[in-house]
Amino acid sequence: MSADRRVDRARRWVRWVTLGLTAAAVAVAGACANVSEPPGGPPDVQAPVILRITPDSSAVTARLKEVVVQFDEVISETPRTAQNLASLVFISPKSGVPEVDWGRDRISIKPSKGWRANTVYSVEVSPGITDLRNNGIDSTIRIVFSTGGAIPNTRLSGAAFDWVAGAGAPRALVEALVIDSAKTDTVAYQTRSDSSGRYDLRYMPPGPYLVRTVLDRNGNRALDPLEPWDTVRVTITQNTTADLYAFVRDTASVRITAFTTLDSGRTVKLTFDKPYAPGQFWPNEKVRIARADSSLLTVTKVVTPDIRVRDDSLLAAARADSIRRATTDTSALARARADTVARRRAADSIANAERALREERRVAALRGGRPVVRDTTPPPRFQRPNLYSELFVSLAQPVPDSTRLRVTVTAVRTLSGLARTTSREWVTPRPAPKPPARDSVTPARDTVAPAAARRR
Repeated sequence: MSADRRVDRARRWVRWVTLGLTAAAVAVAGACANVSEPPGGPPDVQAPVILRITPDSSAVTARLKEVVVQFDEVISETPRTAQNLASLVFISPKSGVPEVDWGRDRISIKPSKGWRANTVYSVEVSPGITDLRNNGIDSTIRIVFSTGGAIPNTRLSGAAFDWVAGAGAPRALVEALVIDSAKTDTVAYQTRSDSSGRYDLRYMPPGPYLVRTVLDRNGNRALDPLEPWDTVRVTITQNTTADLYAFVRDTASVRITAFTTLDSGRTVKLTFDKPYAPGQFWPNEKVRIARADSSLLTVTKVVTPDIRVRDDSLLAAARADSIRRATTDTSALARARADTVARRRAADSIANAERALREERRVAALRGGRPVVRDTTPPPRFQRPNLYSELFVSLAQPVPDSTRLRVTVTAVRTLSGLARTTSREWVTPRPAPKPPARDSVTPARDTVAPAAARRR
C-alpha cells in the first residue's frame, strides 16, 4: 500500500471518529436538558412529599417575594389534571394572574401584580402535581399568611350549582367581592368548587360581600358572554353559608323548536330552545293550536314534565297493582322460590362488597400503601325547583294528518324575568300507507313455488 493511500485512510478514520463523538455529545446534552423518568432501580409508587413551605403557614407580617413549596423529589412540569402548574394555583385575594416557576424539586408562586400590604393571603394548589413516574398528590395544598395584622377566623362555604343541569357545578369559579364604596379598587377573594360543586373561602375580613359564581367554561377565570353565573349578597361574621344557582342571563325570549305528537295524536309535546322560569301557571287558554282556517283544536290540559311523570307513574302503579292482585301466586312453592331469590341477592351483595374491598387493597398496594382518597360526603342539596324546556298539551281530539297548524304560547316567562309570546307553524305528516289487503283464499305470490321447482 502506498504512503498516499495510508494517509487518506487515516484521514477518513479520524473523520468518522469525530462524527461519532459529536453525536454522543449531542445525545448526552439532550438527555440532560429533558427531565424524564430515570432508568433502572426499584419501582417508585410514592407521591411527592412536601419538605418545606416558605413562608410558614399562619405567619404574620410576612415579608416575601414569592411562596416556595419544596418537595423531596423532582416533580413534573406538566400536572395530571391541568395544562400547566399555574392552572392549579389560586391566590386569594386576587392580585393579577398567578405566576408559577418550576425548579425541579420546588415551585415558586407569586401574583403578577405583587403582594398587597396588610392583607391575609390564602394560596391553594389543587391536586394534580406528580413526580416523574406519575405518582400524584391527592389533596389540596393550602398556605395562609398575612402581610399585616392578625388572621381572622372566618369562613364562607356553600355550593355552586348549574341550575339548568340541576346538579352541582364542578370546578366553578367562586369569588367574594368586598362591598366598600370608600375603596377605589375591588378586592376579590376567589377559589374553585370541588368535583361536587362545594366551595370554601376562609380568612376574609368580616363585612359585606358580593359572592359570585361563574361556570368558567374556557378556564380564563373571568365572566364571558353567555357563560352561566349567579350572585348573592352576604355579610360575613364568622361562619357564613351561601348557595349559588348559575344560569345564562340574556334578553332573548323562549322560542318553540319542536312539535311532537304522542298518545295516538291526543298529546302534543312542545320543546323550547331553553328552560322557562319555574312556578308559572299553565291554564288551557295559554296554549292555542289553530288550523289554517283559524279553527282551534280544543286543549284539555297543559302540564310540565314533572307533572306528566307523576301522573304516568300513578297510572302505571295502579295497573301493576291490579295485575299483581290478579296473578299473585300464594302457594308454598311460590313462597319458597321468593325466599331463594332473596337469599341469592343477599349473597351477591356480600360478594360484591368483598370484591370491591379486595380491589381497593390491590390499588393501595400499587400506591405504596397510600389509600385511595374518596370523598364520602353526600353531594350538596339542590334546593330550587328543577327547570324544564318542554310542555305536554292534551287535546280533546287527535291531531289531524297533513294539516298546517300554528301553535302559540302566550306570556312565557324566561329565567331572566321576561314574559313574551312565542309562535310557530307546523305541517303534520301524512299517515303511513296501509299494506294491501291479502286474499284469504289465494296464497301470496312469493309463497307459490314455480312449476319447475315442483317437478323437481
